Amino acid sequence: MVSIIQSPDCLENAQSYKEDGNYYVERGEFGKAVTAYGGGIAAQPTDKKLLAVLYTNRENYGSCVQDCRSAIKCDASHTKAYVQAAKTLILLSKYKEAVEMCTAGLETKSASKEAAKQSAIKNNCLQLVDAFKQLTSRGIVINMELPPVGLPESAGVQISFDHLNKIHWPVLFMYPEFGQTDFVQDVAEYVTIKHCLSQLLTPSDPPPWDVDKHYTTSMDELEIFYEDCLIEKQMIAIPIKSTLTEVSKSKGFSVRRDLVMILIVVSKLSKNFYKKWMENLRG
Repeated sequence: MVSIIQSPDCLENAQSYKEDGNYYVERGEFGKAVTAYGGGIAAQPTDKKLLAVLYTNRENYGSCVQDCRSAIKCDASHTKAYVQAAKTLILLSKYKEAVEMCTAGLETKSASKEAAKQSAIKNNCLQLVDAFKQLTSRGIVINMELPPVGLPESAGVQISFDHLNKIHWPVLFMYPEFGQTDFVQDVAEYVTIKHCLSQLLTPSDPPPWDVDKHYTTSMDELEIFYEDCLIEKQMIAIPIKSTLTEVSKSKGFSVRRDLVMILIVVSKLSKNFYKKWMENLRG
């Protein structure tokens, strides 16, 4: 069983996301607040009280939707309420309800600007519903129980399919040793993990957190893991030369409901961290 080993940076990142979320609440920017709280959850802080606050704050946006519904009951032509409710429903991964909200809004005599927003949101939701169907038909598991990734940079980014019906994944690479991440918006399914990382972790321009260059010296020293959807907190290793197609069809692999692929990267050159990581894997 594995719990991700963290540096203090993970807790700092989660706390920072919480503060960002609170800031957006005060400004009434509820969509950004949901995304910020989701980012704090994705940082996987070991502080259970902090994690509980993040989950609770994010779920409070159900009240935002309810407020919008109340506004609509008072004035069915209040188009901004439809738009705000639909945006929040998407951030809570309630796509069917978001489509219904947009459909209802479009039936009102909306101003052209608001109608365009509602139409765009509805189309976005319908695309996600279609993506769910396509992934399921290919045997890819979608875990609806886990919360969406929710990182700010993933907002508005979604899975897509090209003219050959190849999947283009949003991919989140996590580096648990440093509590850092890389988010890549569009990776074709036939691309390998190694190719992706070779673009992100270059020896000539290493990330600022890789002071010892343990992650940029050699791709062959990196090990890749994903969360096992069958066993809680279990990690499964996968070869770095695997394509995203191979990853998506691996035993125990799943994507969360926002359809972002999550891959965890650990370097064997970071001997102390790697030793603890592997001990946890075996334990």
